[in-house]
Amino acid sequence: MALQDVFIANLKKFRKHKKLSQMKLAERCDTAASYIGEIEIGRKFPSISLIEKIAGVLDIEAYRLFVDDALVSAHNEKAAAYFASLSPEFQQELIGTIMQAISKGLITTLKPENESLPVAQKRPAKKKGVSR
Repeated sequence: MALQDVFIANLKKFRKHKKLSQMKLAERCDTAASYIGEIEIGRKFPSISLIEKIAGVLDIEAYRLFVDDALVSAHNEKAAAYFASLSPEFQQELIGTIMQAISKGLITTLKPENESLPVAQKRPAKKKGVSR
């Protein structure tokens, strides 16, 4: 499905989930209801700033308007089938490896900037007038 089609389908889905008419969505986004209608039939495409407003009104992250749920589901089903085909021992090993990677990533992300490198790898601060 083309990205614009995914956007349109998701816009309609999230708008209806919030029980908003095109007119109400337009009012809350400070735009015309006819413009929302034009977007939903594919004649127009909104600017980034309007996409952000729409996402805010719909109370979702803007990227979710571009996610093809059918494609994500298909990938998830394939991944689940592959995982199920692995031996229980390998499943446990894989889960352990993933958990370690997540923990390492979190620790690295949460460290203050000055603690991110071992002391031997820290670069000295640049001095004025000194080039390297």
